[in-house]
This record gives sequence, C-alpha cells and structure tokens, in this order.
Amino acid sequence: MFRDSTLAIGDHHAAADNSTYVYQFDYTPVPDPAHLGATHCVELPFFFNAVDDYPDSPMLGETTSATRSLAHTFSQAVAAFVATGQPAADQWHPYEPADPATVRHFA
Repeated sequence: MFRDSTLAIGDHHAAADNSTYVYQFDYTPVPDPAHLGATHCVELPFFFNAVDDYPDSPMLGETTSATRSLAHTFSQAVAAFVATGQPAADQWHPYEPADPATVRHFA
C-alpha cells in the first residue's frame, strides 16, 4: 500500500540530483500466530532501538539476539543519515530510479 508512493517520491527526489536513500522494512515476527507479516509501523521500535520495551507485542514476536541486532543496525543507519546525510548501513547505496537493487531491505 505504501511502496508505490514511496518509490514515486524517491524517483522525484533522485531525479533532482539529490542523494536519496530508500528502504523497505520486511521484518516479520517469529512466531507469527496471527499471520501479521510485516506490519505498518513495525519499524518504529527498531528505529528507536527499543524492541525489548515491547515484550508482548504480536507485531514484534519473540525478541532474540537477531531482533536486537536488526534494531541496532537500523537505528544506527537512521541516526547516521540524520547526522550526516548518509546512512551507516552495509549495502545501503543511494537510490536509483527503476533499480530495485538500490532499495535497502531490513528484515
């Protein structure tokens, strides 16, 4: 529902020769008994590196070392982007319109 509009904004921004970074947050909770999949706003606890603050959240599932690692990586990438204009994350290159490989997936 949000992907196409986000890519349209990214396309417009990149076409104006601005450094553009696009991500897709694909995290799915484990276990996922409600079959929620990657929900809207699930990235917020990761953004704030606060996954341990929501121990009973069905959209986060069980908090594991992998979940904490993803939260650390994502929050550091976003913090670096805010501070410097470039995200601190491996494999996150500037977005190029029509090149899906330049969309950074976090899962």
